Amino acid sequence: MTPRERGQSAKTVLKLAWDYPSYTEEVVATTGSVAKKARRALSKEDAFLYVAGNDPRPLLVLRECKTCNGTDDALLSKGGDNEKTFLLSTWFHCVKLPVDVLTPEHPFYEMFNHEDPEHLFVASRDGSQKVLLQSDTSRTELWDAMGKVLTASYAKDPQPVVKQVQKSLDRLDVLDERLLDLRSKKGELFETEGADSPKLRKINLEIDETQKEIAAILDQVAKTAKLELKAGDARQAGPGAAKAGR
Repeated sequence: MTPRERGQSAKTVLKLAWDYPSYTEEVVATTGSVAKKARRALSKEDAFLYVAGNDPRPLLVLRECKTCNGTDDALLSKGGDNEKTFLLSTWFHCVKLPVDVLTPEHPFYEMFNHEDPEHLFVASRDGSQKVLLQSDTSRTELWDAMGKVLTASYAKDPQPVVKQVQKSLDRLDVLDERLLDLRSKKGELFETEGADSPKLRKINLEIDETQKEIAAILDQVAKTAKLELKAGDARQAGPGAAKAGR
């Protein structure tokens, strides 16, 4: 089944926000110069802590490889339905790590399985609740893994929220179609009746009202998607959650 092509307004919600953490080595002074310490792998606990930074959300980590470097192919299905993946990802701190993360001296090396390194995984921000995934993981398995970690991390089950947001996206698609139709009629009226046409003024009012309704729904989607984290953390996570700080 071919996935639905969403309108422009819905597409502003359906996007991935990646973080690209880079470990800064300590520097030590030497006689007459400053030199970097040799790179070394952090402990598993320290690596997760560093990558998580100040972002309170659980982690979705994608390890880039030579084949998928610079793309989201390991996470998103080509030609498949990725809408739920996009929506669930808003409650994760999405991180991409470089190709060389599997070298033993890389600071984040211990985050991965050494014998059969996973292409991506989801986990609590401290590395617990970790679920290993590969690029050929089915959509159902991916969503189940994401849901498992989200349920462990958030006070409220995100699954019903996904359905609410999808209903809002359906409404946005209807409004986008209306907006396109109104703008088309506006162009025709301008050509046939001129800028002073009463019909044109009416169309402009309808366009303004439709744009306001779209903005209101987008605002409501952002509010609906804000969920409270467990573990006594009162901060909320969802669209617009704080960027990781290091």
